[in-house]
Amino acid sequence: MKLKDKVAIVVGGGSGVGRASSKLLAQEGAKVMIGDINIENANKVAADIRAAGGEVSTMQMDMTKEKDAIKLAETTLKKYGKIDILCNIAGGSVGPNIRENLEPFSGQTKEVWNRIIDINLNGARNCTRAVINHMMERRTGKIVSFSSIAAISGMANGVDYSAAKAGIIAFTKSLAMEMSPYGVYVNCITPSGTASERIKAFMAKRQAEGPRPGQGQGGGQAPAISMFAEPEELAEAVLFLVSDASNHMSGQNIIFGVPSTPGPR
Repeated sequence: MKLKDKVAIVVGGGSGVGRASSKLLAQEGAKVMIGDINIENANKVAADIRAAGGEVSTMQMDMTKEKDAIKLAETTLKKYGKIDILCNIAGGSVGPNIRENLEPFSGQTKEVWNRIIDINLNGARNCTRAVINHMMERRTGKIVSFSSIAAISGMANGVDYSAAKAGIIAFTKSLAMEMSPYGVYVNCITPSGTASERIKAFMAKRQAEGPRPGQGQGGGQAPAISMFAEPEELAEAVLFLVSDASNHMSGQNIIFGVPSTPGPR
């Protein structure tokens, strides 16, 4: 087992890439703490993990609230005694608890902008800040966060999301420099699109609605869902970055997919 005796926090472990990662990390021997705003989803994943012989706990939390992130770290330490791995997977551009549709910047309110930045940048900041001193004291740790190809290529009607995800890349690279003396490795994964249930539902809705402003020629039309990575494929990348196989990698951004076809996550 690649993660025997390791303790991993998976933020957003109740669905999509987080669910696939929680199951894979547990399968590889990690004790997993799933933090998710949807505790019912988290508990379903936990039931599957236990049925397969794995060890897992769950906690309902909102990563955009710093106090929740701190409580998640404290609960994990109380339960398992240490934190070896942090996976900042929760996030997204559209869907439940985010927003119904992408929208042009010209009509966007500050409240929506703040919400998207909170979900896609500040959430990762909060959870990382909650565990970083513990990892520094132990001089070991693996942190993985998720960006998006929108951070590199841009995404029409997703200026806020693109900006937040670009922040994740800079956050990763800068924190990796600070953590270099402490044996803490910080990396991120950048999918060109994720074929999660949430995104499949969004793409089906968009297809039924027809073209929207900003799409079509010169407007960044969305790619086919078939070009997006499956959650299980991205989970394999997560496993690589939290295992000993990546012990000589830090501050890296792994682009996973086709860079020329940005899509929502």
